[in-house]
Amino acid sequence: MNIILAGAGKVGFTLAQYLTREGHSVTVIDRSPERIAQVNTALDVITVCGAVDIDLLRLAGADSADLLIAATNSDESNILCCMVARKLGVPHTIARVRQEEHYREVILLREELGLSLTVNPEQAAAYEISRVLRFPSAAKVETIAKGQAELVELKLRPDNPLCGVTLKNYHDRFGDGTLICAVRRDGKVHIPGGDFVLRAEDSVTFVGAPKHIHELFKSLSILKKSARYVLIVGGSRVAVYLARQLLSMGLHVKLIEKDRDKSELVKDLLPKAEVVCCDGSRPDVLEEEGMLAFDAFVALTGTDEINIIISSYAQRAGVEKVVAKVNEEHYVAMASSFGLEEPVRPRTIIAQQVLQYVRGMVNSADASGVETLRRIQDGRLEVLEFRARESSPCVGKTLLELPIRQDVLLAAIIRDGKCRIPRGGDAILPGDGVLAVTTREGMTCLEDILR
Repeated sequence: MNIILAGAGKVGFTLAQYLTREGHSVTVIDRSPERIAQVNTALDVITVCGAVDIDLLRLAGADSADLLIAATNSDESNILCCMVARKLGVPHTIARVRQEEHYREVILLREELGLSLTVNPEQAAAYEISRVLRFPSAAKVETIAKGQAELVELKLRPDNPLCGVTLKNYHDRFGDGTLICAVRRDGKVHIPGGDFVLRAEDSVTFVGAPKHIHELFKSLSILKKSARYVLIVGGSRVAVYLARQLLSMGLHVKLIEKDRDKSELVKDLLPKAEVVCCDGSRPDVLEEEGMLAFDAFVALTGTDEINIIISSYAQRAGVEKVVAKVNEEHYVAMASSFGLEEPVRPRTIIAQQVLQYVRGMVNSADASGVETLRRIQDGRLEVLEFRARESSPCVGKTLLELPIRQDVLLAAIIRDGKCRIPRGGDAILPGDGVLAVTTREGMTCLEDILR
């Protein structure tokens, strides 16, 4: 597809990376010559330097573009850019909208504005963090298939009953309701086979219905109640979105922000939260504010290094659940070396949302296309939900009869609103939702699972 991407900042650059990797023709527009030079050096895209307006959109090929994504730093510019693009004939537009008041209005007026999709990185990141805090035993929790299935990542401690278990014996010991679909060990990610033996320090991803995931964690004696007292360091947009969500769930929230003006603003926005103006990057301050009295600690400052360091400090001090926001990819490995669970990365979450929409565009109306897409294990594996159509060659045959690719695992089948872990004798039926886990990028239809 021909895609125009307005804005080459952090989110825009990440989107360009994902889209070019999938084989799309991408044209990037940005007013900064430095950003354009960076994009030209790193990616195989067409670039146009200048402020986005009608003439520049025409120069970028709006008359033949299939999609425009507006990801500049200005909400107003993004919305206007999408409206102009629609007038120029671009059939699909996506706008990044960050300000909460703008986001609510744009969602309400999306059809009138001609927007296909609206994304908010900070709100998406806050939602992911709140989901993790509701399931503190896990490193990461993703819902898929309209909530009928969950993807839960867990790091195995030495005393976990799963240590030493061979996967071919997993169902005999822990039931048929869940499946281990991915394991990260020593920096490498595996889609494990039956002979794979789990060991301590493995990061394991399970898939299953929420009920069965809950039962599994209970049988492993690692089920913990959701966090009730949360300490947030940093008064960013993500922090405000998160605090508001947590307060609505009845949790107690304390937020530390060192900038006095920003802390006063946060107080006005969050009257039910306890907001303190002090430097949350200092250990003595964290101790004075009662860090150990909280069962969750979230680092949301604007600096990745600070988030990693204070999160590591909180974890070593004994805080039960620690979450850090990290923007730069090269800091993710650093966070892991500090013993931290997978950090939250707002721009990666947004890239995933956009990619899911783009893959849906690639498919025709009657194709067995991608309905949901999730990235797991540091983004190195994809979990895709396909809808099985009656005409698909995958329908009506047992899994043993299907020539499924070696880099694909059929993890679950969603049928009649229930999540089932398939066995070799099970068949895919018309209308089934099929969850596939793969290291292969660019899969757009159910038939891509076949050799």
